[in-house]
Amino acid sequence: MQRPQIPVDEAKRLAALYATELYGTAPEEAFDRITRLTAKLFDVPTVLISLVGSDTQWFKSRCGMDAQSGPRDTSFCGHAILSDKALVVEDATLDERFADNPSVVGAPHIRFYAGVQLYSVERAKLGTLCVIDSRPRTMGEDELEELYELGRMVEELIYHRQLARAAQELHEQLLHNAAHAPASIATSAAAGQVKYLLTHDALTGLANRQALLRSIGDNIAAWQAEGAGAVVACLNLDRFKQLNEVLGHEVGDAALVTVTRALQSHLREGDMLARAGNDEFVMLLNDPDGEERLLARLGQLMAEVNSHAYGASADLSLTCSVGFACYPQDGEEGDALLNNAVTAMRHAKAQGGGRIERYDPAQRREMGRRLTLESHLRRALEREELFLQYQPKIALGSGELAGFEVLLRWRHPEHGVVSPEEFVPIAEETGLIAPIGEWIVKTAVGQLAAWRAAGVPEVPVAVNLSARQFMQSDIVAIVSEQLAAADLHPGMLELELTESVSMADPGRSMVVMHKLKSLGVALSIDDFGTGYSSFSYLRRLPIDKLKIDKSFVQDVAHSADSRAIVQAIAAMAHRLNLGVVAEGVETEAQATALRDAGCDQAQGFLYARPLGPDDAARFIVAHASQPDCPTLPRACRKQAH
Repeated sequence: MQRPQIPVDEAKRLAALYATELYGTAPEEAFDRITRLTAKLFDVPTVLISLVGSDTQWFKSRCGMDAQSGPRDTSFCGHAILSDKALVVEDATLDERFADNPSVVGAPHIRFYAGVQLYSVERAKLGTLCVIDSRPRTMGEDELEELYELGRMVEELIYHRQLARAAQELHEQLLHNAAHAPASIATSAAAGQVKYLLTHDALTGLANRQALLRSIGDNIAAWQAEGAGAVVACLNLDRFKQLNEVLGHEVGDAALVTVTRALQSHLREGDMLARAGNDEFVMLLNDPDGEERLLARLGQLMAEVNSHAYGASADLSLTCSVGFACYPQDGEEGDALLNNAVTAMRHAKAQGGGRIERYDPAQRREMGRRLTLESHLRRALEREELFLQYQPKIALGSGELAGFEVLLRWRHPEHGVVSPEEFVPIAEETGLIAPIGEWIVKTAVGQLAAWRAAGVPEVPVAVNLSARQFMQSDIVAIVSEQLAAADLHPGMLELELTESVSMADPGRSMVVMHKLKSLGVALSIDDFGTGYSSFSYLRRLPIDKLKIDKSFVQDVAHSADSRAIVQAIAAMAHRLNLGVVAEGVETEAQATALRDAGCDQAQGFLYARPLGPDDAARFIVAHASQPDCPTLPRACRKQAH
């Protein structure tokens, strides 16, 4: 067994550790909440916040471990603090450093370990946040990044405690000085400034979470005495993380200030607004005056937030989700009211965002399911639970098969087939969509090669690209490598982007799209009509098709307005030499109306439900088409040659 070495800065490191006043102290719920969340997210039995002392590691928080401490010389964490990189041991029995370690050959029989370093304010290593399993396993880059993020949460908790304690000591000292030197106005002002910093957000000037909770607590006695009601409403900005990533933190900070001013303009006397997180605001609203008027008021607040646009061209807008809890029905204490409002807000986001939801106890069960799905989704790829289906696209002019759209599915071992509407947003929020998206491209291209090898006629397939995959991954290299590996003609692959992806960062979008186009693949804009892009903007994009959102298709057979919109989109698209595809077609009447309106292709249950690979191959054979489609001259010629 290899014992961990002693770092060269050990004295400084230990001084920083003991200065936190955490080593040797009892567990605390704030830290325990993080270890429980980590265990659920990574589906591991043991998670520790381990503080490495001179000869002992102290578990400030432990989930799945009975012992409160352990010897440093046999600890994995002792090795982890020797590096700035995470320590990942996939199978300890195969690692010469740990193969004969007492914790490996005996209880708790560690096989897998992954630990990220925890740093003090002075950047000294205090210990680790680590996940442990008694069976070997792997950890991907995205999972490791998630573990780092959780480690930062632990560090922020430590920093806040240290800052609060230091500021409180300074505040008391300043007050003491002021009491003994009452003529010193500067000293009194400094004490007031420290108190302000302890209770307010530096960016927006709003009260912070702790100040809000104190205010709720101070008001409860009055509410009880008067029989009055109150509301705690939590507002979260949808997709704010993407705005930060695409436009930068300076624009993000400006957006937060704009939202603050917008909300403040609608507050009444006695109300309070606080910033409780990066993209989260909380309002304490007195005298709600009935739920109907309350909903109307929250709707006004939401509309005010949604009305602003951001970026150099002011062409990117944000929506928000709101959850609220009412006193006393939904909670009689500050913590309960705030937690329940947050639960309702998360429920609103899980429903697609841009909604207002009141707290309901059932939402906690739903959030439990969501956390479970998130945890299991992290292992779904390696457990081969994800699979693809293929929905045919039909040429409206000839009735021939024009291609397929690839659809992602998840067959969960306990819950059966989980709807994409439920798990894809989870994948987007957690970043799992990047590795999943790469798997989709690889699997779809591989399926095309398998059909070709089996003698099935070639037809193109379309793959959706998520915003994160398009903007953050090296999608050009991924597509190029997969096409080369399968020796597949690029024209057989079509990539679909939503309007919002192309509009979020037009400059970068243009560069990436031109690189993809240079590979020879077809490009299309999906869900056209739901965003803000104009035909003058589309003219600049190297795209081949527009896909009309199904919301316009549903009423096209009976609504003159819907028909007029579809006709206008088709006419303008054809002037740009673009093909037009309609999705969500379920009836012959819709198909006829779309054909008459100028649409070139259609897909939906009218033609076939999504098919597995074998059924899709039989569908291709049964509907073998000509090598060229007169209704889509530009796109089809590129795919046929």
